[in-house]
Amino acid sequence: MTKFQAVLNHKCPRCRKGDIYKSSAFSWHYGDMYEHCPVCGLRYEIEPGFFYAAMYVSYVFIVAELVTTGIITFYFIGDSNVWLTIGIVLSPAFLLFTFNYRYSRTLLLHFLSPIKYWGE
Repeated sequence: MTKFQAVLNHKCPRCRKGDIYKSSAFSWHYGDMYEHCPVCGLRYEIEPGFFYAAMYVSYVFIVAELVTTGIITFYFIGDSNVWLTIGIVLSPAFLLFTFNYRYSRTLLLHFLSPIKYWGE
């Protein structure tokens, strides 16, 4: 499995086989993570407070969503109805919160941590 596939499927950064999350993004427990990889035993939280940095990654996602939606909305609607524009622009931030939460942690684990892939 490539690194890109491992990130898309929320797999362990070391073995790329074990799941990071216990349930799907569409369940009530969307944020429940395994403490250790079920396959290789890697501890996901490298140090206490490691995932606080995921807030910055999530912030980048939200800004990208807001800017993209704002440009598209302004192109099609214009500035005729400000409240409609605000509602449309803010909707992706609310609709994609599980996506932002899960992928910010996964990207943090895969790209900003010193964990090396074992390979085969």
